[in-house]
Amino acid sequence: QDGKEKVMEAIREDAATNGRPVMHVLQSMDRPDQERNPVAYEYISGTYKDGMPYNGVHARINFRDRRWDFAVVSSADAPKTVIRFASSFQRRTGKEARIAWNGGYILNPELVGKLGLPETYIGSPLGLIISGGEMISAPLFNKPALLVKRDGSIDIRRVHCKDGLIIKRRGKKILFGPQMYNATSPYGGTAYYDLLHTDPRIEGDGRTVVRLAGNYVKEVLATKEGEKITIIPVGLTLAFAPEEVPENLKVGEQLELILPGFEEVVHGVEAGPLLIDHGKVTIDMEIEGWKTSNSIRTQAARLDYTEMRGPKIAAGINKEGQLVVLTINGRIRESVGSTHEDMAEILLNLGIEKAMGFDPGGSSTLVVDHKTLNISPYNCDYESNVFSLPPEPRAVSNAIIGYIDE
Repeated sequence: QDGKEKVMEAIREDAATNGRPVMHVLQSMDRPDQERNPVAYEYISGTYKDGMPYNGVHARINFRDRRWDFAVVSSADAPKTVIRFASSFQRRTGKEARIAWNGGYILNPELVGKLGLPETYIGSPLGLIISGGEMISAPLFNKPALLVKRDGSIDIRRVHCKDGLIIKRRGKKILFGPQMYNATSPYGGTAYYDLLHTDPRIEGDGRTVVRLAGNYVKEVLATKEGEKITIIPVGLTLAFAPEEVPENLKVGEQLELILPGFEEVVHGVEAGPLLIDHGKVTIDMEIEGWKTSNSIRTQAARLDYTEMRGPKIAAGINKEGQLVVLTINGRIRESVGSTHEDMAEILLNLGIEKAMGFDPGGSSTLVVDHKTLNISPYNCDYESNVFSLPPEPRAVSNAIIGYIDE
């Protein structure tokens, strides 16, 4: 009887404070040493100052006595759920994905149609992606990225490409100095432009303009004197003076991108916004470029609205260098979701020193040991019945996977 009362009391107490699933409460009573697991996770719940409820889960990676590594995985074809990314990674590498979550932003079919772009732009990354030391896409604004270095350390910081760019092609290097970054008229030489360029058009003036999506050439445009070319809000735009145009540069060609300061980074993914830096809330949508027209045009939902609550996901680093991933459920009765500021406050209470957000809403997915921990507000057939379909993870274009390198 004492044992039964003890269990019932634990369930009642947890229901009032944490709201965890009953099975998780029972398992934590049976295995109180969860802290020693490679990934320990805990359900949380509470109310904001305005009385609105929230709940979610945070997972913490245990770095003690284990060598962890991380990978950024992408799908060049159709998007996949995070669980499918984890399963594919395990089949391909033989490494068990112990934790995985959704990554950065891409250009989906709806946005491609809205922008009037060819279908070839569908799935284009909208920020930095580094995988296995290869830069698949360069930074396009000044947004934060999660960076994994060669020594296994993790950093979170804002990333940009204003310090110069190197492109390797057919064994040769094409150098773009910092003075060529977002160069404006009357400058008529070789230059490169990101999406922080304030003018929606650049001077053609006989230059050859190359539009990139990620590290692929999408368009090569010859211009005339006085002609202006529109910058599309997808990737970097290169402009070559007539005497410096690379020989036989073709659409579909893959280039090697190199940025100074990223030599030691083996994996990285840009998302945002930056939530915490040096233990303080540092949300700044202006400095990161979220308020620019180029960013707004490629947002499926207005991420620059800081007062909008919804499902959110974020990753942070504490003083000990441990990585914590937090997801807050939203669009359900028990949880209204979070604003960026709400996420920062919850993470600060967890002892986080640096943190950034990732693709929120229905894309938010946290997987530990092949189990999805958060509640998705999404169902792929939602248009057929908006009231009674069960939640399911949304397919995404890239994910971050953590595994033990044994």
